[in-house]
Amino acid sequence: LSKTHQLVLTHGNGPQVGELALERAAATFDVLGAESMGQIGYVLAQAMQSAGITAVPILTQVVVDQFSEAFKDPTKYVGPIYGAQEAQALQNSLGWTIKPDGEYFRRVVPSPPPEEILQIDAIKALLEHAPTTLPIA
Repeated sequence: LSKTHQLVLTHGNGPQVGELALERAAATFDVLGAESMGQIGYVLAQAMQSAGITAVPILTQVVVDQFSEAFKDPTKYVGPIYGAQEAQALQNSLGWTIKPDGEYFRRVVPSPPPEEILQIDAIKALLEHAPTTLPIA
């Protein structure tokens, strides 16, 4: 595949960000997101290295529309699952937005679609100048 295409490995981090938020309630989601991106990128780079592939994790930031409907109706699940009573208690005591996730409940946060990736030039530079290196973003 890499012989005919430029590859970039991307990943999600909702469960990890939610767990970090439970550990450090004072930290903002952008900082927790960066921390989890670094952790996941590191693990993926290690796995790629064990397969003989050079990989470079890149922490990325995106620009979003501050007026996006996503801020009015959060949909990104973060953190662990809860039973109905515990979810209601957390919503009441911490002001979280909670939504059903199957038969359980989880915290949700806004996740507006990205309009721009701020580190896109770094990703493009890796693809152009180090074509055998796999960017992880």
